Amino acid sequence: MIGLLILAVLYAYILLANFIVKKVYEKTQSKKKKYIALAIMILIPTWDVILGFPVYAFLCATQSGVKIYKTVDNVEGFYVGESESILIAYQFTDKDQSYHFIDYKDETNGKYYRSYWKDNNISKNCISYGEHKYGDYAEAFRHGRCVIREEIPESAVSQWDISNKFNNETTLIPNYLTKSTVKIMDKSTNKPLAELISYSYGEGWVAIAFSSVAQYSRWSTCTLKKSYQEMLSETLKPKQGNKNGNN
Repeated sequence: MIGLLILAVLYAYILLANFIVKKVYEKTQSKKKKYIALAIMILIPTWDVILGFPVYAFLCATQSGVKIYKTVDNVEGFYVGESESILIAYQFTDKDQSYHFIDYKDETNGKYYRSYWKDNNISKNCISYGEHKYGDYAEAFRHGRCVIREEIPESAVSQWDISNKFNNETTLIPNYLTKSTVKIMDKSTNKPLAELISYSYGEGWVAIAFSSVAQYSRWSTCTLKKSYQEMLSETLKPKQGNKNGNN
């Protein structure tokens, strides 16, 4: 029903545009003014596409991507912000295991913890896989390994902060062209070491209206040469040896 309504509105708009353009020409007898009227009627529903896509393509080509301002050698671990212990355990198994530890703030009690691998799962500080009976961490636990949860003071938390310093902002065309930035921060200076910048484009309000009816996304995002994980490993270069913190 909504789709038919949108089609009816578009059809009515085409009839209206044709009527207005004809009236302009009949009253002025000027082809120039006729074409101006035609251009205006075309731009009313499509200006965001005509303006937005070239700007989006330009920003993707010139402004998006990974920008590394400073690299750090021999990094053993980093801070990931608020999290749950079990999620930290799975982060070790699901992602790059080159780092020795992960620091985080427990979202339930507000305390700070450091987690690292241990080749012995009988410690009271081992993170249990709990209800997560399947997956890489559960398998590692069954084979005698575990990720330790060790409380630390806030002063001991790693200064390398990857806690999703994420920012979304609309630019030039609200709701249709969005800039997204993810940063790796140095907490001691509160300055970014690196950032990943990308742009998303909604392809105009007409396309979005149709996509909401057809239930598919019309949003496009810049294709990046490097991923966030590559930015992380190139910015915070892991310390070699004793990998996974076999303490």
